[in-house]
Amino acid sequence: MNKKLLLFNIVAVLLLIGVIAAFFMTQSSTDLSPKKLLKKNNDHSYGVSSSNSLAANVGMDVLKEGGNAVDAAIAISYALNVVEPFGSGIGGGGGMLIAKKDQPATFIDYRETAPTSMSGKNGVPGFVAGMEYIQQKYGTKSMSDLIQPAVEYAEKGFEVDSLLSSRLYYSRGRMDVDDLSAFYPKGEAIEEGETLSQPVLAKTLIKIQREGASAFYKGDLAQDLADATPISKKDLSSYQVTETKPVVSAYNGTEVISAPPPFSGITLIQMLKMAEKENLETMPDKDYYETMNRIKKAAYSDRLKQIGDPDFHNQNSSELVSDDYITNLVNHPTSSSGEGDEEHESTTHFVVIDSEGTVVSTTNTLSNFFGTGEQVDGFFLNNNADTFGSKEPNNREPGKRARTFTAPTIIREKGEWAMGIGSPGGTRIPQILTQVLSKNLEGNEPLQEAVNEPRFIFDDSTIYIEPDLDTKNIPSAFRIETKESDVFYGGIQALTINFQDKQMEGAGDPRRNGVWKTGD
Repeated sequence: MNKKLLLFNIVAVLLLIGVIAAFFMTQSSTDLSPKKLLKKNNDHSYGVSSSNSLAANVGMDVLKEGGNAVDAAIAISYALNVVEPFGSGIGGGGGMLIAKKDQPATFIDYRETAPTSMSGKNGVPGFVAGMEYIQQKYGTKSMSDLIQPAVEYAEKGFEVDSLLSSRLYYSRGRMDVDDLSAFYPKGEAIEEGETLSQPVLAKTLIKIQREGASAFYKGDLAQDLADATPISKKDLSSYQVTETKPVVSAYNGTEVISAPPPFSGITLIQMLKMAEKENLETMPDKDYYETMNRIKKAAYSDRLKQIGDPDFHNQNSSELVSDDYITNLVNHPTSSSGEGDEEHESTTHFVVIDSEGTVVSTTNTLSNFFGTGEQVDGFFLNNNADTFGSKEPNNREPGKRARTFTAPTIIREKGEWAMGIGSPGGTRIPQILTQVLSKNLEGNEPLQEAVNEPRFIFDDSTIYIEPDLDTKNIPSAFRIETKESDVFYGGIQALTINFQDKQMEGAGDPRRNGVWKTGD
């Protein structure tokens, strides 16, 4: 009897082991795709990915209180103006990509425009007009409520992080530290851990809170801008936000949606599709770098010839990302005879996903770190006009938007999952995003791991690398330069949601103190 019982128990245990093994094998086989590599036991319905934890908290609070992804994006944008003033703000502009679940996406362009005067570095700021346009059309919360967290950070102060302190330190040579005493107490950059308050900026934000965008474009703030810069009151009062269709294309079984001209979504999609066509992630290491450089050259060269402000330059976005066009770029790459752009690495990117599945991917900028380094009414002025060239399609003309490398992006499979992603990094943005996305979507590498991996940047025959990158497979034809600046290599922020179970995965770039947060 005991022997029979023992035998029965052994058989039962073996059967149980088999069932458990089968379960985990099934789970493993269904979760291999990076699109499904979402953190288990993390069943959340909304989230934020940002380079600044304080701004991320602002967005999370808006979502928790019933606001949608657009509301959160507006609140984050204003908060970043205060807590990350080197990257964006009301003296600059940007672009916001909005995609409701299973619906066509839309893109809001509030980039700076060239003023009527052909002198000076400043573009006409579009930030305030852009936020008001977006809130009125897509938001649910009042603008006053969405600006309030920024007002409180400006009035009461916040703890300075390492990134802000270091940016102030490295920018001190082109800033008037005497005029910026809040940032440079006793003539030195404010240190990490100290409290920074900005009472003048707080007053400006309160004025916008009470009077709306008209305070900035027609009121006292407009007069102050006109007195301090070549921008006229007419330039300000005539500024227009543009809403347009994003550029869309298929890539590796997904739908890639990115920012249209004069943004560089086309360049990013071209690089991704060329990488897919060349099987970049499966080729031998010795061929990888040469192929990536060839892809970069082809896309960047095409950008110089094709991309400009669509109000001044005709371009067919769909054609430029079509399979036939990509095949031609791969087979017949051309060298650029155009003029390169000067664009600095100072922007900020963040992603918001709400409980309805709406994804918002936003990149805002002042162009250079702190823009010109000059303030009016407590906010920094952009130096966007420096990014124009002398040749078409990016020559400077009144009312024109300069070409930009920024590319806020959303990738999705209908009804399955969606990802918002983007990065600062100036001219390097398409290279940075292509490296990470090809590793994640083609190479099946988890998103955060792909973001953390050492990066490289091509500049003609020079390849700039992060110190941890293994150089043994880099061809000798390239001149290798190790560059240790974290901000040089961008700051990818991303967030992914699986619509089937609402599990979320994010990525925060450690190069810029990136974080991602979720809630339910």
